[in-house]
Amino acid sequence: PVTLDQSTHVKARVLRSGQWSAAHEVIFGVGPVGKNLRITEIMYNPLDPNEEFIELKNIGAETINLNLVSFTNGIDFTFPSIELAAGAYTVVVQNRNIFEARHGTNVNIAGQYSGKLNNAGERIELMDAIGRTILNFRYEDGWRSITDGEGFSLTIIDATNPDLDSWEEKESWRPSAYAGGSPGLDDSGLVPNPGDVVINEVLAHSFGEDTDWIELYNTTGNTIDIGGWFLSDSKDDPTKYKIAEGTTIGPYKYFVSREDLHFGDANDPGSHIPFALSANGEEACLRSAQGGVLMGYHEIEDFPPSERGVSFGRYYKSSTDNFNFVVMSENTQGSANAYPKVGPIIISEIMYNPDWPAGGSYTNNQYEYIELQNISAEPVTLYSDIKSGPWKFTDGIEFTFPEETPVEIPVGGYLLLVQNPEAFSWRYPSVPVEKILGPYEGKLSNAGERLELGMPGDVDQYGGRLYTRIDRISYSDGSHPENCPGGIDLWPTEAGGNGMALTRKVPTDYGNDPDNWIASAPSPGE
Repeated sequence: PVTLDQSTHVKARVLRSGQWSAAHEVIFGVGPVGKNLRITEIMYNPLDPNEEFIELKNIGAETINLNLVSFTNGIDFTFPSIELAAGAYTVVVQNRNIFEARHGTNVNIAGQYSGKLNNAGERIELMDAIGRTILNFRYEDGWRSITDGEGFSLTIIDATNPDLDSWEEKESWRPSAYAGGSPGLDDSGLVPNPGDVVINEVLAHSFGEDTDWIELYNTTGNTIDIGGWFLSDSKDDPTKYKIAEGTTIGPYKYFVSREDLHFGDANDPGSHIPFALSANGEEACLRSAQGGVLMGYHEIEDFPPSERGVSFGRYYKSSTDNFNFVVMSENTQGSANAYPKVGPIIISEIMYNPDWPAGGSYTNNQYEYIELQNISAEPVTLYSDIKSGPWKFTDGIEFTFPEETPVEIPVGGYLLLVQNPEAFSWRYPSVPVEKILGPYEGKLSNAGERLELGMPGDVDQYGGRLYTRIDRISYSDGSHPENCPGGIDLWPTEAGGNGMALTRKVPTDYGNDPDNWIASAPSPGE
């Protein structure tokens, strides 16, 4: 008998009566390599492009030998005969000299691979000695923006997860605690996991005795220390305000930082660069730090121009299991968020891919329309006397409502914005002409896109008019999961060229949610 203590490529033939048989060969896999070897860290887009590495860990309770284990997708590398103890790490690197200049010589390096990790994301496949897949997943550069060229690595949250498909999910990865990554080390616990502390609500357009504020929320059942972390209104300059050392947020509790007392107060010792949030829209940023050194936990919430005294906050959509950062119906500083503000004008019906036969010189897309509805208790004029300007669509199509003779939508009334008024009236002769406006520039995408209606706000520093969002719908044809949260497209497919329109189910409910839309027979103006 021959005892193999590592995976081995064996070649053999037999000598019989002076004649050799044909050669045969086989690889014998030895040890629980596939069961216990996991990829735990990927530095795919470092500040120095030659500092790439992939870290692996033995999650088992016994030593394994990595002989003939190989990367067959993403990079090219076959492991030599090296022993990896229980709980130990090893790395494969793009350039050994550059890696060791950055991280020292104490990291266990298995070797130098061929190829380069794709900065935009790609598929990585790790196979055992006899060709069985250990891990096969695709990482994405959009999972954690700070890992895409800002010096941090993608780090697996739970290397012992038995669901190997989870390696292909954003929620399974976090940024490394420190810039440069943590090859050969376990940096878990140094920073919270993504989503543990969130920017929950902001007020950016305060007036009178009120002040701007940023509210943080601890989404976990554990107390989280945020002392020494930073708040800012710019991700490019994240250290404007340092939160006082020793500051903690209790389980499911809130922390509010105010402009007048904290980030805008030059006398506050943490105020490195006093700032206020812009009513014209910008971003609120939270960044973890230790001893003044920035770490890998960060949260950014972008928000558009806002009305006076109206906050933006997180709203959870159960249908898609994600959050939108939207206008709130009321401010709730230091407590649970209110429901999103809906109305006074909403997008109530969208005919984006009509299938009605052409009539005369009309093409199908000329029957497109967007229906608006006034759900408030008083008439709404699509013109702002305060800002001296009309409402407009700011995304999806190009259309500015009339300025000389402003349009008013009565209580409960409808307005149709159409691609071709003549074609629309030919198709829907019962709709009164006073309810019809158009044409608009552009075409509604048959695959889905974002439609946004806005009212005029302030003028920016360059003299351009800004618009406050009134309603926004990011619709889809039901066939593009790659563009949807969680990779599942929940929008009804029947509106995609099958004669149906997208119709809002409950006018007073939040609109940018596929759960609030159905496909139904077109009913413009009704």
